[in-house]
Amino acid sequence: SMVPFLQNANNLTHLYLDDNNMQSEGFNIMFRALRDSPIEMLHCDRCGIGSIEIDTEHIPKHMTFLRLNDNSINTDGCRGIAKLLQGGDATLSNLYLYGNKIDDNGVGILVDALHNNNSLTTLNLSENDGISKQGMTMLLKLVNDISSIK
Repeated sequence: SMVPFLQNANNLTHLYLDDNNMQSEGFNIMFRALRDSPIEMLHCDRCGIGSIEIDTEHIPKHMTFLRLNDNSINTDGCRGIAKLLQGGDATLSNLYLYGNKIDDNGVGILVDALHNNNSLTTLNLSENDGISKQGMTMLLKLVNDISSIK
């Protein structure tokens, strides 16, 4: 298990785990282990991740960059990711979800989470074939909403 290593790697700020078959269970265990780590950047492309379970007590405090391209993340996975985007403590500025199984329902969950988010500057949802005109409209309404400007 990588968990003891991750919990004691006090200088590790970038972690690249692309092309490992960790699946959802492995990702969820590893992600919880990163809570107190200095990890800022995590890459887990093509790792067989579908559902993501985020415990709000175990969100990595320093993570600003998360890349989960070419996995199987769907609506359930978006519910977990939404927890990373909510609240005043959100630190994620870059989120890459290219080539997953996200549809309009997943987009709706992410958009709801982003309404009060001040940290995210980049969101990549390219190549998610389940996103239709309806999902695109939700995203456009989010980025064009100026109601919070005083």
